[in-house]
Amino acid sequence: MSGNSGRGASQAGSAGPASCDAELCIQTRVLQEAICLTRHGARAGLVSQLTGLEKTVVNRLYLQLHGRPSPSGQLPFADTWYLRHDGRMAQATLVWQLSQRFAKSRSTPARRLIDVYECYLWLAAEPLLDIMRAAFVPHLVTVQEWEERTCGQCGLAYVAPRGGVGTTCWGCRLYRRHRCRHCGAPLTVRPTGRHRDICTACQRSRHRQSFRTWP
Repeated sequence: MSGNSGRGASQAGSAGPASCDAELCIQTRVLQEAICLTRHGARAGLVSQLTGLEKTVVNRLYLQLHGRPSPSGQLPFADTWYLRHDGRMAQATLVWQLSQRFAKSRSTPARRLIDVYECYLWLAAEPLLDIMRAAFVPHLVTVQEWEERTCGQCGLAYVAPRGGVGTTCWGCRLYRRHRCRHCGAPLTVRPTGRHRDICTACQRSRHRQSFRTWP
């Protein structure tokens, strides 16, 4: 009898604020999410939008955690920054895939962004997107600036500007950029850091390989 009640108490205690409907639990959860978002660098405007906390409260939190005021503004307004580099778009695709997976959870919007961003930081060897850029990726798909496509090379889903041409994902583009288009061998690098003009494997010129900013 006592063992069952102890086990039930343990399960209730491990559930945490996220599964508690009491007002104090909800307030605690909201504050925890705001702190986590702020520690990751989310601006006060975004934290306020996701948690419902007053912006003055979030501004004070940002100042206390970072020692400086929160930058003004909320999310970016254009996708130009992403499209300047295939690596950024490859990581934006990763963020989109994670967002799709976590969208199935019953978590709050703030918690979903935290989970997506922390998982992204764990998966990306060299993260290029801060939390503000990561939060903007699903928005670009929602407003139909970007669309999901299937790569004709590897078969994986990726995101790209709506109406663009091409069916090669950003990861495959990066992979092909460092390989000979004739034989597929890795392109060797000069001491200056630039790829050699002639493939050392098949001795053919690589200059006919051309890549646009986006497919």
